[in-house]
Amino acid sequence: MPVGSTLALAQFAANLRFEDLPAAVVAHTKLSILDTIGVALAGSGIGEGCDEILAYAEKAGGSGDATIWSSGRRLPPALAALANAAHARALDYDDIIPFPQIHVAACVVPAAFAVAESCARPVDGQRFITAVAAGCEVQSRLAAALAPFFGEGLPTMLSSQVFGYFSAAAACGNLLDLDAEAMQSAFGLALMQAAGTEEMVVHAAASVGKCLYAGFSNQGGVQSAMMASAGVLARGEPIDGSAGLFAAYYGGRYDASRIPAELGVDFLSLDRCFKAMPGTLVSHAFAEAALLLMREHGLHAGDIQRVRLHVGPWGQVMCEPSDLRRRPTSASAAMNSIPFVVAKAICNGRVGLEDFRQDGRAEAETLDLLTRIDHIVDRKLANLGGLEPGLTEFVLADGRSLMMRIDVPRGHPARPLSADDAIAKFRVNAGHAAHPLDQRQLDTLVDQLMRLDESDDVTAIIDIIAARGTQLRKVAR
Repeated sequence: MPVGSTLALAQFAANLRFEDLPAAVVAHTKLSILDTIGVALAGSGIGEGCDEILAYAEKAGGSGDATIWSSGRRLPPALAALANAAHARALDYDDIIPFPQIHVAACVVPAAFAVAESCARPVDGQRFITAVAAGCEVQSRLAAALAPFFGEGLPTMLSSQVFGYFSAAAACGNLLDLDAEAMQSAFGLALMQAAGTEEMVVHAAASVGKCLYAGFSNQGGVQSAMMASAGVLARGEPIDGSAGLFAAYYGGRYDASRIPAELGVDFLSLDRCFKAMPGTLVSHAFAEAALLLMREHGLHAGDIQRVRLHVGPWGQVMCEPSDLRRRPTSASAAMNSIPFVVAKAICNGRVGLEDFRQDGRAEAETLDLLTRIDHIVDRKLANLGGLEPGLTEFVLADGRSLMMRIDVPRGHPARPLSADDAIAKFRVNAGHAAHPLDQRQLDTLVDQLMRLDESDDVTAIIDIIAARGTQLRKVAR
């Protein structure tokens, strides 16, 4: 009798050990941990809504075992995971599955660190890598099951958040040594909390939902695993059941065979994008095409009379409504706008984290260029199995028309960042932290993260970050 999806994932997450991981998965997981911490540090300094979420967590929390990375304060694990994950998602710079556009490590790493700090015995690097790999694979398997039915446009459900409850629970459950039956309860408890739609993340004009949703996933995943560890029962069929995840949220439209297929042998989580620039991944090919046109033809923004973006159905969502996409009223709205990201690339020669802040959104040259950017919807550009290509066309003041097509942007699994690229990105991100590390601390942190599988206690990584937060609080007193 074939094993159902719930039991297959529960057995995998409970039983996975470091010795089961291929070398490529170990290396990829270490980079994902490095990348997540880096974007969280940047989010703590310049992420819209992050200060308010942190203030809530610290007011609600009391004392606990888990560290807020940006301040060094210790809170209960679920609240620390909420705040750290919100920081990691705030700048839309964390890793993502290109199709069906589901974020991964930001829904796992903060929860895993929070639980690791609360464990009675030190968690070594190999054990931590294993737990994160388990969580990332659960997220990727659920995404794979949904992929054939994802459709052309933006869905109603926010699958990164909904699936994130399960992936965070899987990672935390692995750290807590849950057996397969207890892991099933953790998944059942995850289903009881799982929620999330696109409304507050993509459509809302004034919302910090883009950063907050991963916080909810991490918080719920921590709670699910810790409750299951305490013996709370919720064993059933939360994945395949008649009122389970896919039946309740996706009308029963999913490919159940993709969840257990070669599970533990073929790691789908390797097919992730480590982003080369911030903002929605859908915009990156268009921005890269614009940058190439600028460089190849020696152009300046003033040379361009009009920019035309040739988009498929998914790209259309990130170009409309036109008023919001061309005059974004929040960082989240700017990150979700292909025209805005392209305008920043043209005007500044790059897309930087500071571009999404209020001053960056108000930059006169960018706003002027945005009045000259429009889009053309071409349904032939729809890609039901992957990322849509980016076609950027310039109409120049001298009458010439130039066009560039990028099929997949830099950072995509087909064009991955190197380890050196990922480290360079980490260093830049860390420089935006609310309380930046000095060069010695930063070098030590990079070294420990890249050699995480040799660590006897992963909380040493948090100690490096939290030490400066503690010192700054003492000075403030």
